[in-house]
Amino acid sequence: MNLFNIQRSTQEVAEAISAVLNVDVTIVDIHLNRVAATGKYKNLIGQRLPRNCAFESIANRKNPEFIDNPNISKKCMGCSLKGSCAEMATIGYPILSGEDLLGVIGLIAFNMEQKKKLQREYNSLIVFLSKLGDLLAGNLKYANTIMDLTIQTEETRMIIDALGNGIICTDNLGNIKFVNFKAEEYLKVDGNNIINKPIFNIIPSLNLDLKEQVPIEIKLTIDNKRQSFIIKIIPVMVQEKNVSNIIEIHRTSNMVKSAYKLIEGQNSITFDDIIGDSPKMIEAKKVSQRVATSKSSILLRGESGTGKELFARAIHNSSNRKNSPFVAINCASIPDNLLESELFGYEGGAFTGARKTGQMGKFELANEGTLFLDEIGDLPIHLQPKILRVLQEEEFMRVGGRELIPVNFRLIAATNRDLEDMISKGEFREDLYYRLNVIPIHIPPLRERVGDIDNLSNHLIKKYCKRLNRNLKYFSEEVRKAFNRYNWPGNVRELENVIEYLVNVVGDKEIRFENLPYSMEQYFKGNGNKADSLKRIMDDYEKSILESYLKTYGNTTKDKEKISSILEIDLSTLYRKLNKYNLQ
Repeated sequence: MNLFNIQRSTQEVAEAISAVLNVDVTIVDIHLNRVAATGKYKNLIGQRLPRNCAFESIANRKNPEFIDNPNISKKCMGCSLKGSCAEMATIGYPILSGEDLLGVIGLIAFNMEQKKKLQREYNSLIVFLSKLGDLLAGNLKYANTIMDLTIQTEETRMIIDALGNGIICTDNLGNIKFVNFKAEEYLKVDGNNIINKPIFNIIPSLNLDLKEQVPIEIKLTIDNKRQSFIIKIIPVMVQEKNVSNIIEIHRTSNMVKSAYKLIEGQNSITFDDIIGDSPKMIEAKKVSQRVATSKSSILLRGESGTGKELFARAIHNSSNRKNSPFVAINCASIPDNLLESELFGYEGGAFTGARKTGQMGKFELANEGTLFLDEIGDLPIHLQPKILRVLQEEEFMRVGGRELIPVNFRLIAATNRDLEDMISKGEFREDLYYRLNVIPIHIPPLRERVGDIDNLSNHLIKKYCKRLNRNLKYFSEEVRKAFNRYNWPGNVRELENVIEYLVNVVGDKEIRFENLPYSMEQYFKGNGNKADSLKRIMDDYEKSILESYLKTYGNTTKDKEKISSILEIDLSTLYRKLNKYNLQ
């Protein structure tokens, strides 16, 4: 605490003392710098007192003193002005706040009359100075408190301004007391112009009497555009009385993004998470990565269980929409009569059983992000023209609504059905098909992914042993060969289920052929003698590998050298196998 923080009031005190007592006054801080002064010393404000002066002793001892004849007084022996001091007498009194020294008040006599006054009235002047010292200490404490409150208020204002959502504070009648930058930006208002104005001027439909602190959706016209906001009212209660209200304002899309970020934090799939180095998988990933930043619609084709949603998520997370929602809906899993409201959303009371507040649909949720329509082939025929219109116009109405809602999302659809055959039968609209099929990507079935089954199996056995808290298991060579010659009608999903089953039921570390599930056992029985079929199936498998690599890398001598290097076999061995399978 420094008296210079209240320099103006300290100077006023000094001048008042001087006027009442007809003596000069000097007030210094703890460093003996003049904070205030009258008479001869007034022009020395801001300067330090002479070294080793009597005020220094008063400050050190924290006791008042009377200095008579400063030029010859023992109390001034070390003063640098000794012998040339113009003062005839001085009373010094320490200014204290508890035990803390704040400074010293000095009453100074420059003539005999003033000196006699100080001598005659010393005791009463000490009491007087004590009261003035307390007054200055109180003023300084008050000033510091105000400064602390000002700093805290400014810090609070900056913190509130830095929040990602709008904040408006009103009194209990709804008159605006404070508006942060975000609220100004959202509502396109100047906070200075709406202070003390009713909140209802800018949010007419707001109800401050809501007792439940539940977020509500409000639509406002901002810059001639209809915009949706989520608003939450938080009453400020003091002694059980509502004294003010804090109103949180979120853009609907921003609130949705925040909610989906919590979900997507567990689903941040990238192309590195998609296991597979077979030529067909490499090609599928390459195409997907190339088109990830495009705005064009993508149609993922492939059998059930091949990982179409993984590709959709990886594309989204590689796009410039990755910080916005990825919204997935399975068109086959929702009844026809509910699918429209799931996609489009609905207004309150739109139909029997509808929520009074209405509900956002998947189109709104996916705004600025990616909408993934899985099993698009199961989309009801009556909904297909409505979906097409949304894609063409980039706007829609909720069920029971009257306002067009603009949307901007990237569509990724997926199907395992033959859409072309469905079009010929009138089960799927041709115009919607061409809108979806801008960038078709084929996800290969597991049986065509040469070399990927071993990598997938190793990954999944580790995953489920850890998840199910089992010691790490491994596959026998016979099981590995069986995995590679099985046709996997359920693709990666079936492989995952089989491995989860094996981790649960096999007690030993090694998983053997006889541990395989019944369905696989029946498959191998149906393929004849296990030992005889193994060679044939392994030969077919080896031939398919070689065919795939020749197709990918070429058939020149240099290409074959590259293939032999990738397969880690001698070039002569490669030629021998090519001859064996008539692939030369």
